[in-house]
Amino acid sequence: MNGILLSLLFLCTVNFSQCCWKDHDCHDHSCQYGSRCHLRSCRCIECLEDGHCQCSAGQISECSSFHFFGHTSHHCVCHGNYPATQQPFVKLECNHQKISVIESIAENLHVEDSRAEPCPGTTKHQTSEAFVINKCNSKARSSWSKGEQVKTECSNDAISPYTPISTFYDQGNMAAFLIDCTKTTDGVVIGLTIAVQTCHDAPMVMNLNETTTPRMSEFYTILQQK
Repeated sequence: MNGILLSLLFLCTVNFSQCCWKDHDCHDHSCQYGSRCHLRSCRCIECLEDGHCQCSAGQISECSSFHFFGHTSHHCVCHGNYPATQQPFVKLECNHQKISVIESIAENLHVEDSRAEPCPGTTKHQTSEAFVINKCNSKARSSWSKGEQVKTECSNDAISPYTPISTFYDQGNMAAFLIDCTKTTDGVVIGLTIAVQTCHDAPMVMNLNETTTPRMSEFYTILQQK
């Protein structure tokens, strides 16, 4: 034990900029989800919720936490194949509904579907999921899983206009239809144009980037359980 402590003290001596004793010593460390002190070194926190973890298509993402000597550590865990008792997942495709989506935007009327959850405090099933579920004749969100990141698919020109997409947080998600990807002359994706409705707004066109809420990088294609 004394040898370990001496090693940690030596590490702090030779690399003081990374040295810490408590989590608050790392408050200036530049990390997306904050930082923590682990073995006297500042480390980035990988995640705070399941939606922060990026796993391959068909895998379940989990932000796992455990406590160690008064510190809480968060790590992303990607679970492998789904249990054999569950039905496989397939990509939700309905870009043939382009005209129907455009008509809903022009009509400026909410799309309702009882397969979606009601809006908070109301009995109206007109969430963003209702828009996608209705147009795609999809199952409820509980049958959805995270597919590929839309931003990456745009970079690879591997996604079609009017593909249904969604965020995958623990709660407060947004589902929509991708209309277009905005790129620089160098091919870097800097924005998404989507068709979406909210509990307060009828179907409309919305532009996303990395400063909007939600961010464009938080959208994924939708896998649906058969």
